[in-house]
Amino acid sequence: MKLKWGATTDVGMVRQQNEDDFCAEENLFVVADGMGGHNAGEVASALAISTVRSGARGGIFTADQFRELVQQANTAIYTASLDDSTQSGMGTTLTAMAVVPGEEPAVLVANVGDSRTYLFRHGVLSRVSVDHSYVQELVNEGIITPEEARVHPRRNIVTRAMGIDRNVQVDVFHQLVRTGDRVLLCSDGLVDEVADFDIAQVLIDHSNPQEAAEALVMVANANGGRDNTTVIVVDIVDDISEPVPVPVADITTTVTPVTADATAPMPAPVVRKFLRPSVIAFWSALVFIVLSASTVLGVYARSGYFVGFDSNDNVTIYQGRVGGVLWFQPTVNTQTRLNGDDLPEDVRREVLLNRTFASSSQAAKFLSLVETAILDASTTTVPITTTTVK
Repeated sequence: MKLKWGATTDVGMVRQQNEDDFCAEENLFVVADGMGGHNAGEVASALAISTVRSGARGGIFTADQFRELVQQANTAIYTASLDDSTQSGMGTTLTAMAVVPGEEPAVLVANVGDSRTYLFRHGVLSRVSVDHSYVQELVNEGIITPEEARVHPRRNIVTRAMGIDRNVQVDVFHQLVRTGDRVLLCSDGLVDEVADFDIAQVLIDHSNPQEAAEALVMVANANGGRDNTTVIVVDIVDDISEPVPVPVADITTTVTPVTADATAPMPAPVVRKFLRPSVIAFWSALVFIVLSASTVLGVYARSGYFVGFDSNDNVTIYQGRVGGVLWFQPTVNTQTRLNGDDLPEDVRREVLLNRTFASSSQAAKFLSLVETAILDASTTTVPITTTTVK
């Protein structure tokens, strides 16, 4: 497998220092987005990069080996934070890609936090990694859409990061690749400012990977550049085992139309006789229709759940439709002790929106995330597993 790549990092338009770090070299590509006070975030990301790079010198062959290498980087950051009080609580996200040997061309992708790895194939951009973040939890539960997650006020909360605890759970993905594929690794400074559709368009417009990486950073800065942005673009330009791919435009589906047989006899017409209903039958039918409509209306009015405030300004889960439907009013499903005064302003606004849910369990999940957000307002670590504010 032959590779061609480009990489760049930028402080952005708001931050005073760049806490991102990266590694782009033969068979290993890593992006780390540091977090922590003073220069601690910069230290954490640099430790992650140096540890992974050093451990990968002999090559990476298995997912377990890659996972263990990232664990070693986590230990290095955690130990350094204990040794120096000025670096206490420092951490970093990480996404990394390693080329692995085998009969089929493939890569391994390791991920902790919300830095991402994408695969760009035939003009389609798809995520290989999965974010470990508060808003990704909301997306997974169907509470918000991926588009809403990009602008959510709590999008900076990650539920997994390196260096926060002695051990960290590392996701490792095995991805087959082929000639013409393009892999993108980036920090959240890119995806918070640039939608996936626009990222794909930049990758289409720039065939050179270095130019593509630099263009993506420029777009992120043009859209606000509120965070450091790091981008690595890796092109798979050749491999000897890949068959010639079939262009997407050449794949068609043929539908054979069904035609009538001219020699087949025509079916006999169906004659329907309508009897004039009696007065009793008419009123019976009318009553049946009214009752049926009332039943359907009641089922509709009672379906669904939403979260709002009761008369005492306490957060409450209601069953039914917001505002009620005719004489069917929503009823209390779950009463909580969370008061509006306890909520951060952005969370209070979400409750005021009366967000709806398909089931009470989804609504309860939302409340647990609200409690997480309240905890996050006063701490830097939130126990979903381990939650850190970047």
